[in-house]
Amino acid sequence: MKTLTESEENYIKALYYLGDRDAVSNGDLATRIGAKGSSVTQAVKRLALKSLVEVVPYRGVRLTEDGRTQAIHILRKHRLWETFLVEKLGFGWEEVHPIAEQLEHVQSPELVRRLAAFLGSPESDPHGDPIPHENGHVPPKQGRPLSVFEAGQEFEVVRVEDAGSEFFSQLDSLQIALGNTYTVKSISAFDKSIELERSEGSSFWLSSSMSNNIYANPTYKQS
Repeated sequence: MKTLTESEENYIKALYYLGDRDAVSNGDLATRIGAKGSSVTQAVKRLALKSLVEVVPYRGVRLTEDGRTQAIHILRKHRLWETFLVEKLGFGWEEVHPIAEQLEHVQSPELVRRLAAFLGSPESDPHGDPIPHENGHVPPKQGRPLSVFEAGQEFEVVRVEDAGSEFFSQLDSLQIALGNTYTVKSISAFDKSIELERSEGSSFWLSSSMSNNIYANPTYKQS
């Protein structure tokens, strides 16, 4: 593993999120990072000198295999730290992302190995996102967006996208959590908002924007 600055690690992780092996435009990268175009151009040049990215003419920039390996390693640390913060320190799932953003830059492979072992080598983080394995294998993401389910279908929540603290606060207020099951009671023809029914019979509505950030697997009732 090459030694990188925090800024360089943030860039390659952003490229992985945006494109994985596909090219990403400098504009999209700048938006993700929150930097000016000139700063992105200079960062890309530095990463290219370290053979972590390559410029694709007329398309943008993409990770090399070495860059992708580095990005996955950073992602593994981030999700392990999120798991530790929730399971061992009692943080809420809405609190851990910015803290893990700091901890993911700690440069100690042995610490990461011991952290994973301490946690029991978890397969997913508190939001349901898969935790990459030490060998670089990334398990597939689980679930389909709730917005694709039809009225009458029962499902189990398996993953949520990080859409900010207000989103997680809303999930908590509605008692939506990983592992909970619900049934799609109805779908609004006007705005595609969804009415969900809890197992005890009460129901509530979700906006289409919220349902697009909640992922679930269908459950099958025994007849």
